[in-house]
Amino acid sequence: MLSSGMTKHTKNSPLPIVTQVKKAFLKKNRTATLAGFILGGFVPLAGYTIAHTEVSVDPHLWVLVGGSLSYSAWTVIKWGMIAFQNTFKAIGFTILAEGTMTFSHTEWLSVAGLVLLIVINGVATGTNLALDGQKH
Repeated sequence: MLSSGMTKHTKNSPLPIVTQVKKAFLKKNRTATLAGFILGGFVPLAGYTIAHTEVSVDPHLWVLVGGSLSYSAWTVIKWGMIAFQNTFKAIGFTILAEGTMTFSHTEWLSVAGLVLLIVINGVATGTNLALDGQKH
């Protein structure tokens, strides 16, 4: 890692996100990609729903929201580091996206965060399942 937070690309670096997605959507990988998208996308959907509709009735459910954020944040940070090639930007993006989805009272903004996180988590999990055992 460079001192500016930039990640130096090497032979051992993960493939760029677009390359990962292209490989994941090859005909032979589509079933695994779809299954992963459903699994990964469920996590932010559940976290959003619980945070915006259920915790007001039962505050103990914040534990489930925390689990959702923990799962999702790590995935978003890893993807952000590839996409932005900057650790600081990846962490900032993750905090903003997760925080907006969870805490924003502006409905369109929290839903936009939700959709973004469903796509990132869904595609990341789908790519992981589809490319299991391959360098990605």
